[in-house]
This record gives sequence, C-alpha cells and structure tokens, in this order.
Amino acid sequence: MNVIEKQTELTKSLYSINSGALKEFTSQQKANVEKYIETNKSFGERLPEVRDISGFLTLQREYGESLWANAKSAFETQNELVKTTFEETRDAFKLAMTTGEVSEEAAEGEAEAVPAKKAKTKAKPKAKKTAE
Repeated sequence: MNVIEKQTELTKSLYSINSGALKEFTSQQKANVEKYIETNKSFGERLPEVRDISGFLTLQREYGESLWANAKSAFETQNELVKTTFEETRDAFKLAMTTGEVSEEAAEGEAEAVPAKKAKTKAKPKAKKTAE
C-alpha cells in the first residue's frame, strides 16, 4: 500500500472506531439514566412505608449504597470503553505507520542479529628512543 492508501484506511478506521464508541457511550448513558430513574422510583415508592426515623435512615442508607453501586458500575463500563477505544486507535495507527516491506517483528529480529560494534581502543603512544 502506498502512503495515500494507508492514510485513507487510517481515516476510515478512526471514523469507524469513534462512531462505534460514541454509539456505545450513548447507549450506556441512556441505560444509566434509566437505572437512576428506576432506583429513584423504587425508593420513592418505599418512602410512605417509613414510620420512624430509624426506618428513614435505613432507607436513606440503602438508597445511597444503591446510587454508589450504580455510579461505580457506570464508571467501570465507561473506563473499559475508553480503554478499548484507545487500544483500537493505537492499533490503527501502528498499522498505518508501518512500512509494507518490514514488519515490527522482523525489524526487532534484525536488530538483535546485528552484532554490536567493538569500541576502538586508542593505541598507546610509543616511547621515544633516546639517543645514547
């Protein structure tokens, strides 16, 4: 592939990666909002059943724990999406930036096969003969 073809493929790959990630992120956000509304509805329905302060505090603690668990789960899935997207983007760039003749593994193998040059040592100056 020539450079223009590689750049075209890179652009297509990046568009595909970004549009897929955006669709997934949007669907995750929709699910998170629906979960939040359902949690509020569920605890709102239980609120009239509370008869004393300890029952209210227990319900409030359960509500807080439920919100925290939902938020934690949402952040974990979003982090995984971002991580996956970055990995896919990195792979797309690697593919676009490598030359067609030499792969990375071959280049690493050649680098190991070439022996290191020996350092040249300076010759010590010869002692001058003194006239006797």
